[in-house]
Formats: sequence, C-alpha cells, structure tokens
Amino acid sequence: MGRGYSGGPANAPSVLLQLIIIVCGSSLVYSAECRVQLCSRQYARHTEEDNIQQGATFRYCSVLRSYSDCVRATARSCRGDLSYHTVQSLVSQWTRMFDCARVLERGPQAMPPPRHPSRPGGGHKFQKPPHQECNSYRPVGGYSHCALFGDPHLRTFYDELQTCSVPGAWPLLDNPHVAVQVTNEPVGKGSVATAITKVTVIIRQHAPCAIEKTYEAQTDFLPGVFVDGQKWSGPGVRIKEEMPGKHVEINLRYINTRIVIRQSGRYLTFAAKMPSAIAVQGAQEDTLELCVRGCPRRERIDFERLLESQSGPKSEAIAACRALNITDFYFDACVFDLLTTGDGSFSAAARDAMLDAGQQSVVNGSLPIVPRSVESGQESLCCSLLLRFMVGLLLVFWVQIIR
Repeated sequence: MGRGYSGGPANAPSVLLQLIIIVCGSSLVYSAECRVQLCSRQYARHTEEDNIQQGATFRYCSVLRSYSDCVRATARSCRGDLSYHTVQSLVSQWTRMFDCARVLERGPQAMPPPRHPSRPGGGHKFQKPPHQECNSYRPVGGYSHCALFGDPHLRTFYDELQTCSVPGAWPLLDNPHVAVQVTNEPVGKGSVATAITKVTVIIRQHAPCAIEKTYEAQTDFLPGVFVDGQKWSGPGVRIKEEMPGKHVEINLRYINTRIVIRQSGRYLTFAAKMPSAIAVQGAQEDTLELCVRGCPRRERIDFERLLESQSGPKSEAIAACRALNITDFYFDACVFDLLTTGDGSFSAAARDAMLDAGQQSVVNGSLPIVPRSVESGQESLCCSLLLRFMVGLLLVFWVQIIR
C-alpha cells in the first residue's frame, strides 16, 4: 500500500517539487542571462510549424538534435540554473527514448525515384537536371530569423530582442556557408546613437552550389551585383534587386537562406532567415556573432527605461509609429528611434524590419497598437510569468510520462 503507481498520489510530492523547481528556475532565466528558455521556445515553434510529432523519426530526431545543440551552447551562461539542468535532462531522456543516435546515423529514408514515362520511340531514361541538389534543399527543424535595424535594434536567432550601441565594425554571421559584417556610425555629430552604414557579405565556397564571392553595400550604394559584377555565386546563390538602390536580396537556395539588405533614409538595415540547424552552428564556438551571441552586455541599452524617462514629444512619436501599423518590439524601437534621433526614416526601417520577419501588423483597429514598454508593462510581465508556468507544467507532465 505504501507504493504508488506512476502519476498516483504517492508521486504527488515529487511532481509538486519538480513543478516548483521548474517554475522558480524559469523565472530567473532572463535576469541571469540564461537562454535555455529561448531554446525551448525554438523547439516548440519548429515542431508546431512543421507539424512534427514525437517519435523515432529522422525529422523529429533532427529537431531534437538542434534543441540539444542549442541547450549545450547555453551551458556557460546557465551553469547552476535549475531550469537549465531540468531541460537538459529532459532532452537527454527523449534522445535515448527514441534512439535518435541510431536514427540520425541511418539518415532519412530514401524515397523511390519517380517513374517517368518513356518518350515515344525513344525509350530514354529520365535524367536529373545538372546541380538539382542546389535547388532542392528541405531543412529539418524549421527556420530562425536575425535582424539589425535602426539605432540599432537586434533580433537574434534565439528571438532575443536587444537595443545596442556597437559602434564600428561587428560580425553578424560567421558559419561554413556565409559571413556578414556591419559597420555602425554615429547618426549625428556628437550623438551616441549609431546606425548601419556598411554591410559586407561573404559567400563561402561550397561545391558545386556556391563559389566564394563578396558583396558590399554602403550608404547610397546598394548594388544588385557582387563586387565582380556578377549576379550569381555558383548555381545555388543569386542576388535579386527588388528595388534598385533601396532593397536587395541574396538567396542561398541550396540552404534555403535569404539575406535582405535595405536602405531607409541614410542608413541600412539587415535581415536573414535561415534553417535553424545552420543558424546555431556558430553557437558552439567562442564567437562574437551578434545574431548568435547577441550584443555584449557592455554595449546593451535599456531602451525601455530610456523611453519611460524621455520628456520629449512622446505622443507624436507614438502616433507616427501607430500610423505605420508597427507592433510589439518593432513599435518600441520605432518610438525610441524617433525620440532619440528625430529622423523619420527610422520609423520606416522598423516597419521594414517587421515585414522582413514575416510578422503581420494589426490593421483597421481590430486590436490596440500600443508600445509594451510605455503602456502595458504590467500586462506583459503577467503574460510572461503565465507562459513560464505553463512551460514548467508541460515539462513535468512529460517527465512523468516517460518514466
């Protein structure tokens, strides 16, 4: 009678203790710079968007491997964090339970080649077009997005949202396929605000799909070609000029990656969307990549506090940003930039950054568009705590199931 079955009354104290540990640990994540909850959010988004079910399949194990890599990359900043150790243990259990090491070693199940009817009188077999592999990449594990715009504001591949100073040259990306560096300069004489004035993109050699080439953009010079005058860097990479002098995209089709560079006013913006498995490759190295590591702490700006202390025409800035249907972090960034620089082009940069991220703005007044930091800080805090509680509850539920 003293023994309890799994999930029964005898197990209740254990379940309650785990729940308390997870919830309390997760509430400390952001203050301690531990990003393990961002890994969990990324994992949940990928399984949801791609409709991937748990099981001993190559697709699920690939997502789980990305989850594990992301968690491992946070080890240094999360050492001693209870939530981190709970998530790490859970991911390890899932990996063992679904025998993912063997599943990944076998690779995806090969699909039988499609049957193509023979041509009349010819009897010729169907032949693959040359370099078809440079156009047919299907990533497993979803996509991640990075952006740098405005004064400048950063969205990392882990969906961290930061405002930074970062004057001078800084690396955004540096992985086996592509490297990106930006240069930020003061927006005015004596101003502490900086913005992007130069973007350099290096396409790395990856036979047969890509050959090494360099692209450079500067204020008032946004070319639609690489520095050698070509639009292609092998059969898998192409530059597309969406709007001459204003909007250029570099598509690495062989890895389903898109890089967007725009000019808004006198300054540039950057955005990149790439498979998460590729995006986080640099996370395991001691790198300065802003898209992966975020801005160094000494370079970060508490723009929410600055917004609250601003004595300028805040209502005018809010109205200008609301007129462009900008929401969430991009709304706050828009208001901040208008108050600190007085340059109206920064509001357009925030709008373009939101569109490049694929976020839908609210139109026709169906929902109020308000800056979180200015008008709804308490509501945002409550939602955040509720989300952390639900994540903790789900983790406990899964731990009990797999026991």
